[in-house]
Amino acid sequence: MSIKDNIWLYEITESLKELGGSGILEDIYLTIKERNHIDLLAYVDWKSQIRKQIYLHSSDCEIFRGNSGDASDLFFSIEGKGKGYWGLRDFTPKKNNVSLIEDDVSFEEGKRKLRTHLVRERNPKIIKLAKERFKEQYGRLFCEVCDFDFFEKYGELGEDFIEGHHIIPVSELEEGQSTRVEDIALVCSNCHKMLHRRRPWLNKMELRKLIK
Repeated sequence: MSIKDNIWLYEITESLKELGGSGILEDIYLTIKERNHIDLLAYVDWKSQIRKQIYLHSSDCEIFRGNSGDASDLFFSIEGKGKGYWGLRDFTPKKNNVSLIEDDVSFEEGKRKLRTHLVRERNPKIIKLAKERFKEQYGRLFCEVCDFDFFEKYGELGEDFIEGHHIIPVSELEEGQSTRVEDIALVCSNCHKMLHRRRPWLNKMELRKLIK
């Protein structure tokens, strides 16, 4: 049976594509609701239908009955089991599925390069791997610029949360160059925003000097 034969599975995968390849359950619920391709009122608990399909098609869950990496292994848990943050395994970021924020669109020059940069930052697989390696090295996740730790500030809610920023300027990337873990800086939301505020983008050390 193909994905299109399972309306719930199809809507989940399409919604995750619209979300940039990953999203928390609440965002997935909202996107499916906005797409309006399923009569949700016909179900007593339509959200449980979504969760069930994700769990059945992720090797990160106990009820998965396939083999890791096969065609039925569609989703992966980004923040770890029980966090409700899911990624689409075979998602490939594209330029037309990344929105620019207000600060970004105020710069008329280089919008195409900016979008390319943001596309790379939306790759959940490389961010997940960067987080795993960082935590293996330091034992926790914290901002590489200001040392902010979401877990220390917010407790369980902030556990293992951090944002990924591509440190290589787009102008220096070669055509077809793939993203490496070494190209990712793990930063808090505020520092991530500030890294994007100036053209060309600030690097970690430049922003750290501004803070101090």
